[in-house]
Amino acid sequence: MAAQKPNMKTLDLDGIFNPERIAMIGASANPRKWGFIILLNILKANYRGRVYPINPREASILGYPCYRSLRDLPEKVDMVLITTPAKVVPDLIDECGAQRIPYVIVITSDFSEAGPEGAALERDVVARAEKYGIRLVGPNSMGVFGSKTNLHATMPPVMPIHGNVSMFSQSGNVGVQMLAWGEQEGLGFNKFVSSGNEGDLNCIDYLRYFAEDRDTGVILGYLEGIEPGANLVAEAKKISRKKPILVFKGGRTEAGGKAAASHSAAMAGENEIFRAAFRQSGMVEVKTSQALMDCAKAFSHYPLPRGNRVGIITRGGGWGVITADFCEENGLVVPPLPEKIIKKFNQILPKYWSHGNPVDLVATISHDPYPECLEILSRWEGIDAIIALGAGRRGFTYRYSKDVTGPQEVMDAIRMASTFIEQRNQIPDEMLKGVRQLIVKSKKPIIVVAIGSEKSHKLNLADYQVVSYPTPERAVRVLWQMYKYSRFLNSPQDERKF
Repeated sequence: MAAQKPNMKTLDLDGIFNPERIAMIGASANPRKWGFIILLNILKANYRGRVYPINPREASILGYPCYRSLRDLPEKVDMVLITTPAKVVPDLIDECGAQRIPYVIVITSDFSEAGPEGAALERDVVARAEKYGIRLVGPNSMGVFGSKTNLHATMPPVMPIHGNVSMFSQSGNVGVQMLAWGEQEGLGFNKFVSSGNEGDLNCIDYLRYFAEDRDTGVILGYLEGIEPGANLVAEAKKISRKKPILVFKGGRTEAGGKAAASHSAAMAGENEIFRAAFRQSGMVEVKTSQALMDCAKAFSHYPLPRGNRVGIITRGGGWGVITADFCEENGLVVPPLPEKIIKKFNQILPKYWSHGNPVDLVATISHDPYPECLEILSRWEGIDAIIALGAGRRGFTYRYSKDVTGPQEVMDAIRMASTFIEQRNQIPDEMLKGVRQLIVKSKKPIIVVAIGSEKSHKLNLADYQVVSYPTPERAVRVLWQMYKYSRFLNSPQDERKF
């Protein structure tokens, strides 16, 4: 008698993301095959569970004993990965069903994305899985990641930082790139799935699961299309009230839609229909892959702004002007400073400071008034968020020609200036501590913009939980998305939309 699928409303996918025992059918000793590469990725990441390679032609792989089939394993496994050629996958599903395996990930491609013959083969695989009550990831998946058990069952050798962001992606390549960028930028992931062709489990299933998952704080999705009749709006609207859903939509154009159908079998719908669905459901739509990462950093670490009023503080007037322009052009308000706030700044800054918002610190050298001014701005009830230009680690070092010659006074001055710059470059560490304290105290997002290396922005987040970007434009776009989501949450339930 066939097993019954679990109720879709209470779908439990822990066995996919946090399995204690897994088997790989198609494990290989050939370093050029995915059966070797994925197995190696699992092992080198120090997976906390037990792994059973299955290959009847090998005695062992990577020091682990091989088994001829699932029937020969010493214990039942929670999940099976399949990397064999597509034509043998249907019979392997039968084998999994006979052993009552609840979850199967089909890495193998050459299914519906390859044409009518592959589509028929995929229908056969899905029908057999349904017969046994098996929940299927893929086919044509690039694997999964789960932080709880250190499961790195993906094709590329990515090593994500652990955090509270979980992601589904209808493109495996896009998804694993996000994991890699997250590692570079300090963004931690909790779970990831490359959903592939979504023959069984689809993006809505993963949304439902992440919504109830206590370890997931922010949901990311790369979406190319959904099947007709999928109730995306209703489901996402309920989930968006609990957690933010950040979505990057591919296949927005005719050319992109054709490409989506060819590589993932996604049914890319008309762009305006999707955009309307996103607005109605409260999903946060971003237009670029970089914006998805930028928003994920802020949504996972910062409180939401209560409104769209922004205070700007800057070390140089030009950047303040650029940031103010971009705020106004993107729906954010830069309100004027009230007289009582101006008087407070007058006690700290030179008389020729800007006397307005943006607050221009006029490049003070001997004394850095930035922390005091930032605290005054954070206490002002007339703003809901702050963009702090120049508050992060410095991108400049003191350089001079190694061949420089001259009087002793010149050489002494060079050494003095070099020491001064080194000391100044230590200041941001204390300042970033202060920024984080002000975020907690004021319950306002303070987004830092600083010229610096990619590593410096990663350290700002890792060491101080301070989100920073190299340009004000990126900071403004993120703040606008945070405000829109906050507005959605605070509007009457029957009127909630972006």
